[in-house]
Amino acid sequence: MNVDRYQLYVLLSGFANTEVRQQICAQLPSLQGQRENLEQNWEQITQLAREIASSSDRVNLQTEADVLRDTCKHPFSGAAQTINADISPDSFDCSIIAQETDIKKVYWWFWRFYPEILATTQRDFLLTPAHPILPDCPEPSYRSTIAALLGAMYPPGKDLNQPEHPYLLIFTFSPVQEIIKASRKFLDFWSGSYLLHYLSAKLCWYIACKYSPDAVITPSLWSQEIIDALMVKEFDNDNSTIFRDTFQQYSRDNCDPVKRFQEQKSTSLVTAGFPNVITALVPGKQAAIDLGKKLKCQLKKEWSNIATKVREDIKAKVQDAVENNGDLWETILEEFPHAHPSPYVEELQKLHQGGCWEWNQLWDAQIKNTWQCYWSAIPLGNPEIDLSISLTDNPDNYQEWKENQNQIALPRFNQTIPTVVEETAYSLVNIGTWWGSLQARLGQSIQAVKNTRTWKIPAAPGERSTISGQFSAVHPSLHYHETFKEGGGLPESSMRLFWQVMAIVYPGLFNGSEKLNALELTKRMAWEYGGVAESLGIDLTGEENDPVPSEEEDLEQENNRKNSSEIDYEKLIRFPNLSSIAAAKFAYEHPGIVRQYWTNLNRLMNSKQPNSQEKIFDPQLRRKFRSKTRRDFQVPKTDREIPGYNGVMFSSKWLADDLSLNQSESNNNLQKLREIVNQAHKDCGFNNGSPADWWVIVLADGDSMGKYVSGSKMEKYSEYLVLDAIENTTKNSANFEELLNTKKRMGPATHVGLNRALLDFSNRLVPYLTEKRFCGRVVYSGGDDVMAVLPLADLPEFLLSLRAAWCGGKDPQNEFTSKGGYWHPNSQLEGLPSRPHFTMGEGATMSMGIVIAHKSVPLPTVLENLWEAEKERAKKLAGKDGLCFRVIYGGGNTLEALMKGDLLDSWWNFLQNYSQVDFSPLLYRLAEELPRHAAITESDCLLSRATEVILSRREQTLSDTTKEALLDWVNCWEAWAYQTQHKLGKDALGTQEKDLAYLLRFSAFWVDKMMQFHEWSSE
Repeated sequence: MNVDRYQLYVLLSGFANTEVRQQICAQLPSLQGQRENLEQNWEQITQLAREIASSSDRVNLQTEADVLRDTCKHPFSGAAQTINADISPDSFDCSIIAQETDIKKVYWWFWRFYPEILATTQRDFLLTPAHPILPDCPEPSYRSTIAALLGAMYPPGKDLNQPEHPYLLIFTFSPVQEIIKASRKFLDFWSGSYLLHYLSAKLCWYIACKYSPDAVITPSLWSQEIIDALMVKEFDNDNSTIFRDTFQQYSRDNCDPVKRFQEQKSTSLVTAGFPNVITALVPGKQAAIDLGKKLKCQLKKEWSNIATKVREDIKAKVQDAVENNGDLWETILEEFPHAHPSPYVEELQKLHQGGCWEWNQLWDAQIKNTWQCYWSAIPLGNPEIDLSISLTDNPDNYQEWKENQNQIALPRFNQTIPTVVEETAYSLVNIGTWWGSLQARLGQSIQAVKNTRTWKIPAAPGERSTISGQFSAVHPSLHYHETFKEGGGLPESSMRLFWQVMAIVYPGLFNGSEKLNALELTKRMAWEYGGVAESLGIDLTGEENDPVPSEEEDLEQENNRKNSSEIDYEKLIRFPNLSSIAAAKFAYEHPGIVRQYWTNLNRLMNSKQPNSQEKIFDPQLRRKFRSKTRRDFQVPKTDREIPGYNGVMFSSKWLADDLSLNQSESNNNLQKLREIVNQAHKDCGFNNGSPADWWVIVLADGDSMGKYVSGSKMEKYSEYLVLDAIENTTKNSANFEELLNTKKRMGPATHVGLNRALLDFSNRLVPYLTEKRFCGRVVYSGGDDVMAVLPLADLPEFLLSLRAAWCGGKDPQNEFTSKGGYWHPNSQLEGLPSRPHFTMGEGATMSMGIVIAHKSVPLPTVLENLWEAEKERAKKLAGKDGLCFRVIYGGGNTLEALMKGDLLDSWWNFLQNYSQVDFSPLLYRLAEELPRHAAITESDCLLSRATEVILSRREQTLSDTTKEALLDWVNCWEAWAYQTQHKLGKDALGTQEKDLAYLLRFSAFWVDKMMQFHEWSSE
């Protein structure tokens, strides 16, 4: 049986009436000769798959005749909204794919574009429910679930009368945090996050090509930018550009994914979002075993291919530099001021000899041990029995059938599946009823596998990585063989020489002082030199940086400048540096000051030495300075306001790093640079700091997502059922009222619909809020996980917006209207389709770790604090929904403040008035005195009373509005703290008086920094 044609027919049948479906099929050569058979048999062949996708409830509840599907319900809260019910098109133009004979390619085209094309003409199309009675699952998700089940039940060669028993496979790989944390600068940080995303996407792509795109349950592949790019790369060729043309014809910006990226209309293609956990529906036990093993091999193959390309590129470019750059030793001589040149020149010559490159075994040992892979699989119910049963036809066998299913699903918390009420109400029961429990069982099984893991870390001879301290720093002559594994190394000067060469061969990528292991090298170089960008169809030629010329350059210098342009890696990956993130908000609000600052700094860079006609810096360094400071921030909102400037100009530390200056320079360029940056600060009034001193990173994670997937968070049937759509016989049955009071279950199609719908939050709302509404950048956004970087000034309002978008609350800036658990744009917003966007609905919460770091704090320290703040502090607050703020000062001191998410709105109500008067001294005083003069009470409001007394003793006064807002927030905090202590005890996390003091101290810190910004702009 060729299941592809039936999967296509299922897809078409959901959105078109019989006449239109036949009209479409008549245009497709891949269906010719099969149309009559498909039309006659598709309903019978797909019946079981449709029933399982629907789960038992939808199968049994009968619908009144001619019921419109004009109501949709939120899958968790049950909130309702009325939609346009007319979804069946009068016709559909598929001429662009009509001549394609490959049924696989045709299916992929309809899977990706058919729903989206219809949605361009019908705003509510993607919300149209599959069932009018239980309208919580959209039609496209339901059809995708049926297709996935068909593929798992009828693999090639399978008899129609004996379907295969589907299995659920879960695959994951690690480490995650260690890969990301091994970062010295933002380039490494982005690379680690993106590589994890890229490798996961390539594994999902492998599954999709082997079975179908529907086979991947988590994450959803539909409308994922990286999958779209892989589709274009795979299916288009010199003779056919069907997929690229369709994207350009129907997308809102008339771009395919690569064109959208290259024209800088979106950063989605370079934003991580795929998780390191994948679930798929596969045909049978052996297929699950084979796929689990194959995915492990595929991961290591993809990673090894990237690493090998990087290694070979390094070898080729270094050898070329030694052969063709006769001044190579002269270029790096300053790093070895007291050394005799002969040994080093001789060693450089060795680098040109292929036989002297002995690092392959060391490189392979490190790359081979990068990933730990785990997989597990369980059957979709008991594989020895049928997937469904009729209670009417087989009443005697039903109990045994049910017990067999429960032995596989192992329902938690003593659940009864199905309940007695459900058994009374249903005449047919299928395995879809156990879907939520099976997902929970799948999660338990992979955790059990991970608990048996063993680690194998290769020996690390010689000098270790200067970034992570793990594994040996690589060197061509570091031979990793037999006895050399346990300590055979090479002189430190030889290692230093090689990495100086690397800084010359890859200008802008290495600074000469750092030494990396193979994993870190591969991570940093993968996008361009490891073939990652190329695999997505991105052409990186012509992306060289074009630095701004100085006024005194003559024609020859101008030509030399252009010929020696180095690659701008920030432009390649469209990701900012730390200083640009920190200064983005200030630059957006005060572009004139930023331009003046650069003018001052450039003048100082071109100034002459005292009592001399020679300039402080040589022409090459001055050109490099201009190339680094006159490029975009890579922060979309800021770049629209002030293009062609970069925040690195504000930091002597990171500017020196970009200019490859270090302490060993004999001409002391590093000290000179620090002096002129400090002078430029003073000239622009940046006293006691600069706009790039502080930056923020936020890690947000949806609370209790496992409970949503298992169905524990679902409401009773009464919240979901459309009673008017149910026939009277069913409503008048004896147990119908009891069924209404029964908690609804998570079914297959609802789960698939959730995974698709979450893309609205992660791929659309989060990027819009972070990069269009605020001056931030998304690092990772997938499902319920978000990691973003942003300037300090944007922090409070960003947190408010993100929380509102997650739960469908009121939008703080009123660009969206919340209705039915969806956010509806009030106007056309940049980069967003004009349709409702899914949120998790009322009651959904997120816990967040927020680190505010000084620019001098090492990135690994920031990331370690971030994960700890989110997992060990914010998630540990009573009921979760926590916020953990951590300020890490330049000296290493840390301020931590915990807040319940519910208090964020009232906190901002008083804090937003900071521009009226600097009340940070008042907040510092409150933080000092309040814990000594008041205690938490049930209803006496002692903390707010003490606050009022302390405020009255100060000469500086607050406005009545600010004062009342502050007192209200203190009262809210005290009420929460008392209730939590009453429930969990006096030591409950975040509930002591000192915790309020920490929050006040953090508030004072934020206000103080905002007043500093205000002073700079005023001056």
